[in-house]
Amino acid sequence: MRSIITAPAFALALCAAGQNAYLTNCFVPRYWKANTGYEIAARVRNSVSGAPLITFRVDWRFNNGPIEQGNWQSTTGISPGQYWPYVHQTLFAQPASDGILKVWVVGNGDTDHTNDTLSFPVNVLGAWAAKSVLIEQYTGTWCQFCPSPNATTNALNADPLIVVAKHHNTDELSNAGSTAYWTQFNANYSPAGVMEQEEFGTLPDDAAYDLWGARAEQRKLGVSPASIAIAPAFNAWTRQLTVDVAVTFAAAQSGELVVNAYVLEDNVPGAQTAAPSGYIHHQVVREVLGGATGTAGVIPSTTAAGATYAHQYTLQVPQEWNHGNMRIAAMVTERQNGTTWTVNVSDAGLVEVGVEEQAALRFALFPNPAQDDPWLALESLSGARIQVYSADGRLLVDREDRAHGGLLRIGGFASLPAGLYTVRVEQDGVAGQRRIVKD
Repeated sequence: MRSIITAPAFALALCAAGQNAYLTNCFVPRYWKANTGYEIAARVRNSVSGAPLITFRVDWRFNNGPIEQGNWQSTTGISPGQYWPYVHQTLFAQPASDGILKVWVVGNGDTDHTNDTLSFPVNVLGAWAAKSVLIEQYTGTWCQFCPSPNATTNALNADPLIVVAKHHNTDELSNAGSTAYWTQFNANYSPAGVMEQEEFGTLPDDAAYDLWGARAEQRKLGVSPASIAIAPAFNAWTRQLTVDVAVTFAAAQSGELVVNAYVLEDNVPGAQTAAPSGYIHHQVVREVLGGATGTAGVIPSTTAAGATYAHQYTLQVPQEWNHGNMRIAAMVTERQNGTTWTVNVSDAGLVEVGVEEQAALRFALFPNPAQDDPWLALESLSGARIQVYSADGRLLVDREDRAHGGLLRIGGFASLPAGLYTVRVEQDGVAGQRRIVKD
């Protein structure tokens, strides 16, 4: 028989008190793939001392479907401060329909059922994008307890499906935009962590940084209805940063959806209390481009499957920021009654605009956005080389042609998937580029 595991003290603070059998550590991704089986697991706990929980099972039900009863299990007795890991023998696999998944514990001798059931809203998608997880940390150079959480999030950020952003608290790396954004979480202490923007308030901030990694892994099991393409261009001469964000919906969604983007800087040397000299800060939020509540109006209240919605941010970058260590994190957030949930997040490094682009070739590109092959309008009638790049820098179209009447069509563009692209045109040794959205 498996041994009962004693929970650490900080986990107990998250649980309800004065009750009997209940569940913790049960997580269901908000967006799941249709017809794909997912394991339902939880920790069975007991909050009444002097009456150990010995026999129990866990059941689940989706909408008004059949109740999937779990297998009964027996232990030597679960008392407060202990838990029993339970995995349901039936996978949750549903067709493409939305609903509520309810998971509850049935305990032999449990007389209070008010805390038995957990409910999860589930959007089941027939088409989807990969899901990345947003972890935000409230830290400070003055904070003696922050070096260890900083190291944890540094390691997590190395995962390509995890994006970490660190908001600094009243120190030399803090800024007004970041401070205003963080206020909505009411986490006025450091170190504090917020994952997925609190998931409509169901996952509050906490300092238990040793749990952040496992929680992120759970959330990576889900998918998203939207993918995010980012094209950040930095002009080294003028220090002008231009960030194009394009959100493409694989599945139609309804709700209040906003776009936002952070300017992040890594490898920032600076002091840190309780850390050795020569400390380096990473994932520092330098600016919140969409403000505390994000940019509304970019994404309609009801989206169309396959549609792309684009927005552009600009920023004059201060001289003291090292653009070579900067990148952009962009996110789509759903807002409900003052609470938030991260639909998806992505990040990308800056693309530096070089000397060639300073004396750029002048041309017009239309229509934009485009569904079919768009047109170029050129001042010169000589031949031109046309290249189309994806948001992640892949060369997708490379051709040479001659303008007729000053117009030239970009063949092959219509076959590209929806998203954000860069069109580069070179003519007589001079080049220029424009961004275009493919509907």
